Amino acid sequence: MFTRLKDAFPHHHILAQVAFSALITHDQMKMRNQFNRKVTDFVVLDREYNVVAIVELDDPSHIGKEQEDAERDAMLIAAGYTVIRYTQIPTIRQLQRDLR
Repeated sequence: MFTRLKDAFPHHHILAQVAFSALITHDQMKMRNQFNRKVTDFVVLDREYNVVAIVELDDPSHIGKEQEDAERDAMLIAAGYTVIRYTQIPTIRQLQRDLR
C-alpha cells in the first residue's frame, strides 16, 4: 500500500504507522486516553506537510470491529481530518479520485 500511495502521489509525503497523538492533541488526560496507543496506517501530506488524508487498509482482522473503526474515524474527523478506508489495495486511479 505504501508503494501504491507513493506511485499515486509522487509529489506528496507518505507516512506509515502514525500515532494518533501525533495528529490529535488535548489538554485533558481523559480525552488523551481515548486516542492513546492508537495508530493510523498511512498519512498523506502535501508538499507543505499539510495532512491531505488518513488512509486505512482494513485487513480481515477488522471483521467484527466496525464499531471500533467508526469510533477511530470519528476522532480523526472531529480533529478535522479526512479518513478513507479500503478493504483491499486500491488502484492508483482510485486513490487519486478518492483523495482529491
